Amino acid sequence: MKGLQKPREIPAEPKSPPQNTFLGLPQELRDEISAYLVLKPRDTVITMLSNHACHRSEVSAAQPPLARVNRQLRQEILPQFYGSNHFLAEVSDEEDLATAKRWLDAIGDENAGSLCKLVLCGWTRVPFGHMISRRWVKVGMDLQRGRLELEPTGQTGDEPPHPYVSKSIEGLRRSFERLAGANHGAGTQRCRFTVAALQHLLDGFHGLCAAY
Repeated sequence: MKGLQKPREIPAEPKSPPQNTFLGLPQELRDEISAYLVLKPRDTVITMLSNHACHRSEVSAAQPPLARVNRQLRQEILPQFYGSNHFLAEVSDEEDLATAKRWLDAIGDENAGSLCKLVLCGWTRVPFGHMISRRWVKVGMDLQRGRLELEPTGQTGDEPPHPYVSKSIEGLRRSFERLAGANHGAGTQRCRFTVAALQHLLDGFHGLCAAY
């Protein structure tokens, strides 16, 4: 019909160029970037204490921001973060012990099972003649191989541990080995510690700091 007009065509909007996202990168490149962001140098202490900013060699044990983007990135990044870094818990007093326990509760059993190296440290008191002497004690736990060792404190004039400390560490080692044997992953040669098991070890080391 002559009275009808042909509908006017609306010009199509120009297509925006595709956005390059992190998840759009090849897996190998994502792994390399993730390692750069989440792996810390061995001389860096990843501590659970809130005063980590007071020391240049210490960083927070909080999860990397990239792991908070979505579930897929969490699944890719957190096993690397917990399994490749060394974590430190100072548990000299009750408040620090509670902080370390809250941190373990927050990360949960799955992430606790990925932990590789956990170092416990604190001040213990030992008899020194008629007085009491304070000694700094560090214990390194290889949570995947099931090994516990007394570590050098890094202080000038490191000396052999006091007999009281040695005896307490041996008791802690027996407890650790018992838990390690009970927490071997099915069909694997590595251990997977639960939150409850690690909190039990924290309590044991704190007892060494507070007992005498």
